[in-house]
Amino acid sequence: MKSRIVLFNLISTFLLLALVVATSAQTRTVGVIVGNKFRYDSTLSWSSNDPNATPPSGLVEANNTQWRETTVTAISGTNVTGQSTTHFKNGTEITVGGWVDVDTEDSVNITLAFISANLAAGDSIGTNASFNTWIINETVSRTYLSGVRDTNHINLTSSSSDATHTYRVNIIAYWDKATGVVVESLYEVTNQTGAYTTTTSIGAQIISSDLWIVPEFPTWTPALLIVIVLTSATMVIARQRQPKRFR
Repeated sequence: MKSRIVLFNLISTFLLLALVVATSAQTRTVGVIVGNKFRYDSTLSWSSNDPNATPPSGLVEANNTQWRETTVTAISGTNVTGQSTTHFKNGTEITVGGWVDVDTEDSVNITLAFISANLAAGDSIGTNASFNTWIINETVSRTYLSGVRDTNHINLTSSSSDATHTYRVNIIAYWDKATGVVVESLYEVTNQTGAYTTTTSIGAQIISSDLWIVPEFPTWTPALLIVIVLTSATMVIARQRQPKRFR
C-alpha cells in the first residue's frame, strides 16, 4: 500500500512539473521598446485572365505607396501600442494608431506587426481562437539589410468554395525571433471562377530599423542590384502570358 502511495506521489509530481514546463514554454514577452521604428517597402501585384476583370480601386491606391513604418508608442504587459504611417509617392502620408497583444494576438490596425519574442517551431503565434492554430513551422536564418537574422517562419494555406467560385488564401510571414518583429510577409488571394483565375498579392519586407545597424555597401552594389532586379523582372514578364496584369 505504501509503495502505491509513493508511486502515486511520484506520478503526480511528474505531471505537475510537466505542466509547469509546458506553461513556461508558452510564456509571451514583448521584445521591443517604446520608440522603436520599423520601415517596410511594399510590393503589390494583380493578374487575371478574365477579360472583364479590373484591379480593385483600393489596390490601385496602395500601388502608390512608397513605404510603411510602424512606431512603438507604448507598452503595457504584453500589449504593444503603436502607430502605422503610410508614405505615398507624391509625398503625402496617412498615420493611424493601433495595438497588438503579443499573447493573444488580438489587435487593431497593426495586426501581426509583432508576436512574442523567442518563440520556437511548434509554438502558436497567439493564444486566442483565431491564432492558436497558426503554428510556427521553423526557425530559419534569413538575410536582410540589417544582416542575418534568426526568424520564425509560418506558411498557411486555406481555401473555400461555393457553386461558382473557389478561393485560396496563402499567408507567408517571417518574424525576427529575438524581438518578435515582422520582417517579411506575403499575402496572396486566388479566385477561381470557371476558366478564369484572378490573383492578388501583397508583400512587404523590412528595409530599416533603429534596432539594427544597416551595413554600408560598396558603391557598386546598388548598380549591381538594379541590374539583377531588372534582369529578373524581364525574365518573369517574358514568361507571363496572362492577358491582363497590374503591378
